[in-house]
Amino acid sequence: MMFFQKGTIAPLAMLFTILSMLMTVAYLQNTTSISAMERYRYAEAKAIYLAEAGLNEVGVVVLSRLSTKDTLIYPDGHEFGTDEKGNSLGKYKDVHCTSQLQANSTRKEYIATSTGVVEYRSSTGNDIVVERTVQTTMVPTGFEEFMYFTDKEEPFGPPNTGNAYVNFGNSDHLQGWVHTNGEFALSDYLTDCDALFTDSGKVTWTYEDDSGINYGSSGCNESMFEYVDNEGESYSIQDTIPNINFPPSNSTALAKANANRVFAADDKLGGTKDTLIMTEIEFASGGYYATQWWYLIPPVGTEVAEYDFYYDSTEDAGLNLVDESYCHFGNDNIFVPDSGYGDPPANGFLVLSNFDTSGTNVFDVINQVVESGHQLLLQNEDASKVASFRATNVLPLGSSGKFMITIDSDVGIDYVSETNQGFSPGEYVKLIDVSAPTGLDTDVEWNAFHYYHNHYDDGSYCEPQMFQHFDFEYWVWPGMQGMNCDIFTCPDEIYNRDKSPYVHMDRTFFPVSGPHVIYVQGGQALVRGVVNGQYTIVTDDFLEYRRHDSPTTIDRVWGNIWIIDDIIYDDSAPNGQVVMPWQGGGTNNVLGLIAGGSVIVANTTRNGAKHSGENCSQNNSCDLIINAAIMAQHGGFIVHYWQNSHNNCYSGVNSAFDCFESDTTDYWQSVGDGRGKHRNPYRSQSQNGIGSGDDTRGTIHLWGSIVQWKRGYLKRNAQGPYMTNSGNIGYYKDYYYDYNLLDKPPPYYPEQESATGEVMLEMASYGEVGKNEDGD
Repeated sequence: MMFFQKGTIAPLAMLFTILSMLMTVAYLQNTTSISAMERYRYAEAKAIYLAEAGLNEVGVVVLSRLSTKDTLIYPDGHEFGTDEKGNSLGKYKDVHCTSQLQANSTRKEYIATSTGVVEYRSSTGNDIVVERTVQTTMVPTGFEEFMYFTDKEEPFGPPNTGNAYVNFGNSDHLQGWVHTNGEFALSDYLTDCDALFTDSGKVTWTYEDDSGINYGSSGCNESMFEYVDNEGESYSIQDTIPNINFPPSNSTALAKANANRVFAADDKLGGTKDTLIMTEIEFASGGYYATQWWYLIPPVGTEVAEYDFYYDSTEDAGLNLVDESYCHFGNDNIFVPDSGYGDPPANGFLVLSNFDTSGTNVFDVINQVVESGHQLLLQNEDASKVASFRATNVLPLGSSGKFMITIDSDVGIDYVSETNQGFSPGEYVKLIDVSAPTGLDTDVEWNAFHYYHNHYDDGSYCEPQMFQHFDFEYWVWPGMQGMNCDIFTCPDEIYNRDKSPYVHMDRTFFPVSGPHVIYVQGGQALVRGVVNGQYTIVTDDFLEYRRHDSPTTIDRVWGNIWIIDDIIYDDSAPNGQVVMPWQGGGTNNVLGLIAGGSVIVANTTRNGAKHSGENCSQNNSCDLIINAAIMAQHGGFIVHYWQNSHNNCYSGVNSAFDCFESDTTDYWQSVGDGRGKHRNPYRSQSQNGIGSGDDTRGTIHLWGSIVQWKRGYLKRNAQGPYMTNSGNIGYYKDYYYDYNLLDKPPPYYPEQESATGEVMLEMASYGEVGKNEDGD
């Protein structure tokens, strides 16, 4: 039996009681802390969800439409809503949208941040505010991601021979992303269904089901889109996506706005007859050469009889001229201020230097004009100031190097000024003989409408699918006749301004470092060479000009880019194969061609014209190498075939008529001009052309990307409208996608846009701001 000492039980009981109470208090305190922590964690989670709601409802929507660098939305917050008890769920605020250039790129990245706010009252009565911020970075999807893109799967080029669509056949093998906003069609003769898209990353269209593809009677079905990976897993490579806006006008404008070099090809417009300019770009190590020529699109009228001077507006100049190449009106050389800007005297005279601005002595020819009683104009360059009069006599002013034209006092001088001012000091002016003979210039070969236009001669415009041309007189001008000259065989004669009358800008080398955008404003471009760097060439959609034979008639020349020889990266293989990203990081060279019209493989010797040329393979054809991302915004990627002779042409569906060479009456029915056999090398129109029955020019080896409005013809097959019973025209195709484009697009290459013109973005990163990788 155990005995306790008297008086010890009560203290022990009290001790156990106190210990029990302490344990209870500690437990309750711990429970309260856990509860508070749980409420806080719950508020944190709600704040993150609210921040994400701000991104989804506002941030991401604004990013695709962002027109300024920074936009802040809801700085005071936006209530998200209430729960089933009517209590506030919280709000999101400070939705900040911004953009910046990606590292080592000319393409932007778009960043949106959003803060979620949750407020609650603690068990102790304190107001607790919990804020969490999330951020997403989004990047545009560019058109360079496509191996093959068409807005419409329809044929492009003159003429549409009755087929309402084009189709894929056994010679087509596509890899990368293949897409159309239209409908794919398969050839009835396609036999190897699985080979068409075997190497394709994906095939997409805008239809909701497989009605986006017309299998025809090929025997193919949806199984052709099944792909089996290395592990034996099977999946479909086809999908339906929203319509992609084409052409991407907004992002194309961005490329032009950020051009490093602008070559103006529209600065010879104006006056009585317009003159067009062609720009050639030849890439070389460290930069590129650029040359410009002026040209006229036939029919060409007789040359305007005009003589260029500068205007001397010195008062009281009398018969004295300040300098050679100047002219002035009247004895006091001022306009009487009767009508705001003033009128020249009703009778008087015009004093001119014997020499015009080019240093040519024009006295004799102007004397003949005056003796013929012709009407004359003196006008400035843009014709905003025009003085019209009839001259009666020419009087040499001794040995002073000038002469005087007296003005018919019965007619006087009719002066019109849009600016309400007379001619300015030193202003460039033209003396124009408006009574000079008119008609077509007999010195210009092929000088007829039907060789250069296949639309009605009624003031209608040349459309992009009509005849387009590049080899005007600057390549085969009369000084080169009989020399078999062109831009490749006689470069010194062609580029030398002293020998060629057509050079507008001397051949000039432009050194380049870093990404470079070349904008050819208002004209076409010729492109070739070895690319060493990052480049984009962009042209306008079209240029309107006054036809030379009829200045009141307006026509259009489209912003085509002509490939006149190989375009190859300096580190590509001899056959054009580019260094891919998995081969030591890929190539740093890239080229984008953004044509407002079409990208056209020109009919040149280097490109295998007439089934012959230099550097040809043993089957007498020239292969062509292209390293580039190609975009034809209002046309197609197409071969220049309509210079070939032809017969049994077609108009509409199954409607045949004869039109050898070209149709001289119904111009719109012309499907070729017949000049090809006289070009490359040059042969005059009076000689028999040199041609071949078959015009298979070789194979196009392309490593890059093709984006086009409609699918251009790269080959016209025998038994078509060209050279019937003779052979094919054009090229076989050997296309590969350049996977470098995914991470290294050409500078300012257009981004994909939705049907409403918004940039199409994809998420690059997402996370909570202020959190490290462990979430702490």
